[in-house]
Amino acid sequence: MNAERAFVSMLLVAAVVGLAFLGLAVGQAIKLGEITAVLRHPLLGSGTASLVTAALGGLLLLTLRPQR
Repeated sequence: MNAERAFVSMLLVAAVVGLAFLGLAVGQAIKLGEITAVLRHPLLGSGTASLVTAALGGLLLLTLRPQR
């Protein structure tokens, strides 16, 4: 059970980091006054990759969980 909790903790950290990166990208675009600048921001790809990793890890965790 400890390994499962550690894996869930890593997924939560990945999701929080992904949301923070996306928030920084959107905030910078708003600061510039051009909302389409978010599409060119370098943190957009990193944040998206982090969120996708967290989502796929969550799906993996759900599929590998033993049936009770």
